[in-house]
Amino acid sequence: MTAVAFDSTVAGFTGRLRAFIRRRVRDDATADDLTQETMLKVFRSRASLRDGQRLEAWLYRIARTTLIDHYRRQRPSEELPAALAAEPADEMAALRAAVVASMRRFLEELPEAYREPVRLAELEGLPLAKIALRLNLSLTAVKSRVRRGRAMLKQKLQDCCRFEFDRLGHMIGWERRRPACCA
Repeated sequence: MTAVAFDSTVAGFTGRLRAFIRRRVRDDATADDLTQETMLKVFRSRASLRDGQRLEAWLYRIARTTLIDHYRRQRPSEELPAALAAEPADEMAALRAAVVASMRRFLEELPEAYREPVRLAELEGLPLAKIALRLNLSLTAVKSRVRRGRAMLKQKLQDCCRFEFDRLGHMIGWERRRPACCA
């Protein structure tokens, strides 16, 4: 990604990053300061962006780290606000239920060649070897179809919602990209 393209793309995210930060702090002035600090970190560390396709996730990771640093600087003995701590179990269960419901809906939109292998693997939890026997396909074909079908589902979910993950890959937050999506 060229420097000009990077600058213009990042500038387009400024409003969304500020809104993300504002939801997690007490006032507008703090949100403005932290947004500016985030943008400084982004521009200073642009060389560390390895994959231009993951720019948005990279930006939100820097914003989250800036927020955590802010709260640590203020009162190290005080706990992080609930908005930054791990989501409550019931909220995460509701989120997972919404994602599963969306996945089921998107699964029906997949081409037939991918729909059944993915359904058997994801919803029924069958091993790939048993799916191959059941569908009378080679194990290689099943692996390929499940992998491609999962990639299609992932793309549909990412088009619908923006997800945040911790460093271990656990979902820690999400935001709808379009209304009536991921529900």
